[in-house]
Amino acid sequence: MRVRRVVGSGKRQETYAVVDDDGQVVEIVDDYLAVCTDREYSPNTIRARAHDLKIWLVFLRMLGIDLLEATPEHVDQFAGWLRRPIPAGGLRAVEADDLPGREASTVNRALDSVWMFYEFLARRGLGMGLHTGRVRPARTGDHRGFLAGIAAGSVTERPTRLKETKRRPSTLTDSEVQRILDSCAHLRDRLLMSMMFETGCRVGQALGLRHEDVNTDQRTITLRPRDNNVNRARGKSRDPKQIPVRQTLLELYTDYLFTEYGELDCDYVFVSLWDGNGATPMSYWAVMSLVKRLRRRAGIDFHPHQFRHTHATALLRAGVRLEVAAELLTHSSTRTTSDIYGHLDTDDVVDELERTGFWGAR
Repeated sequence: MRVRRVVGSGKRQETYAVVDDDGQVVEIVDDYLAVCTDREYSPNTIRARAHDLKIWLVFLRMLGIDLLEATPEHVDQFAGWLRRPIPAGGLRAVEADDLPGREASTVNRALDSVWMFYEFLARRGLGMGLHTGRVRPARTGDHRGFLAGIAAGSVTERPTRLKETKRRPSTLTDSEVQRILDSCAHLRDRLLMSMMFETGCRVGQALGLRHEDVNTDQRTITLRPRDNNVNRARGKSRDPKQIPVRQTLLELYTDYLFTEYGELDCDYVFVSLWDGNGATPMSYWAVMSLVKRLRRRAGIDFHPHQFRHTHATALLRAGVRLEVAAELLTHSSTRTTSDIYGHLDTDDVVDELERTGFWGAR
């Protein structure tokens, strides 16, 4: 059983299907993924759901359970199996390295995919639709609408969900960022790393950038969601976002155009210049290959998304309002920004105690 990339309907040109061992599309799953495609979900989201449902089908086949006969108890077993893939009812001796196979957040994503699939089936009168959610009283910290407080509220939640440990996003120090930039052998590479650090944009947003998106007069770049990027670069935002940038970044962009880009006939800002393929848009694979080289040169084990974490953390530490930070990070809401980056470490606590004079007053 595997997941295949196929042509989608409607606006989306790319979607996914689950194929069984005989090469046949699993139709009932395909119906659900087709609805996700018609609703114009991101291809990355559809791919993730397709992989989650493929694993669910593999698990049910291992138990000898039909897709429509599954119960909430089987979903509970599925959660345990994802964490530690031992056949249901199987026993074996505990080993020293017997750690969970998947993080709780990964398991919860798969569980959400399964519950949403059965909610779709419930509208057809199939499966365990009546058991896909349970209602509980609203608690502090739940997302609440503008009418909250007028009447007693309630929240519908998934029956099976693992407790996740909230971790502080990993960031880079200023000296580490400088070492990475100094390790870049080309202006293109330095511009790419600098842009992710100074704007907090995602790799996909940077790779999809066109020259028309760079406005040197207004000193801005516009991150536009596009479905037709030939390098399959994607950003999560649905709407264009205009991001202010510093003059030094624009000067680096200009130097890159005159020194390395030259007279290339290409709309994309970041292109593969030295791999013999001509002026083709830079791919995710090319970025990760570059990152591996920079890791060796700088002696720093980093990931491109750490630039985004570093930028976001610096914004909030500098006192930038949450709604402004959310706009700059192209988040759909301030809740997303707060949930991911609303953290304090020891240094933040010490700085605040010293700023308020709390320690000096005691």
